[in-house]
Amino acid sequence: MTNSIPTEEKIRTFVDAGSTSLDRYTFVSEKLNEMRAKPIAFRARAAEAAPEPDGGPDSEKGVVFRLNQTGNIFYSTTRPELQEGTKKLFDSVTVLFAAMTKALAEKKKDLFDYGAWSAIISKSGYFVEVQKFTKNLTIENNSLTIDTQIVQQLLPGMTSGSSMEIAKSVLSAINGEYKSERMTEKTKLGHLLFICEELFGAPSVTVRLFFAEKTTHKRITESPCHKTSSVKLELLQEANTFLFVSPDTIAEFAGKFGEAPAAYDGLIKKLSDYIDA
Repeated sequence: MTNSIPTEEKIRTFVDAGSTSLDRYTFVSEKLNEMRAKPIAFRARAAEAAPEPDGGPDSEKGVVFRLNQTGNIFYSTTRPELQEGTKKLFDSVTVLFAAMTKALAEKKKDLFDYGAWSAIISKSGYFVEVQKFTKNLTIENNSLTIDTQIVQQLLPGMTSGSSMEIAKSVLSAINGEYKSERMTEKTKLGHLLFICEELFGAPSVTVRLFFAEKTTHKRITESPCHKTSSVKLELLQEANTFLFVSPDTIAEFAGKFGEAPAAYDGLIKKLSDYIDA
């Protein structure tokens, strides 16, 4: 994750983020959780989509995680090879996020500008708000660093490796923003995360816009994130949760990601118009 790598390349480059058994993973998508809650239908679909060598539907299934290099797109999938419909949907997420970052750049906004993200999400028509997300993070005074504990509580299943370093670098960048002189106590910073989940061929994309004011994270910013905490800390993390509605026009751009055709440029222009100068 060096600065010499173009942002678009970071957006579409993913690294492994570990795995866990299916029974230990809670899907962010309500639709997929409901599907798994129906044992008969779920087992039939699981056996058909990913049959075990002995054909046993009770065999343990797993969930594999991936994270892109900007820390904005998170995959959790139950099969190594995505079905065509799932791949098309997930590719459209990558294209849309790339267009969003270009739109921010055109308006001289950075990736942590909560107001800019809110404007794009509320006006684009690609997102439907489904819930308010709040989570009390507990930072223990133990051997794990502060940033590691935060990532593990916000992204279950992520424990180590390159993906953990990407997530920690995002936290470090946010921490640096909070410390800048232009930040007031009430300035909100945001981080957009697309959560792309697939349950045996059934895909869903949920979007979370995490946000906080400097006052909320004051105790964290006073302690270096890459070090352990000397005391136990409590931190409230809030986010707006949206369902991503993938329009066909976005999906059509997926195969032309690096070519910047006129239609793709038009998408960027449309998104940038939603952002206040």
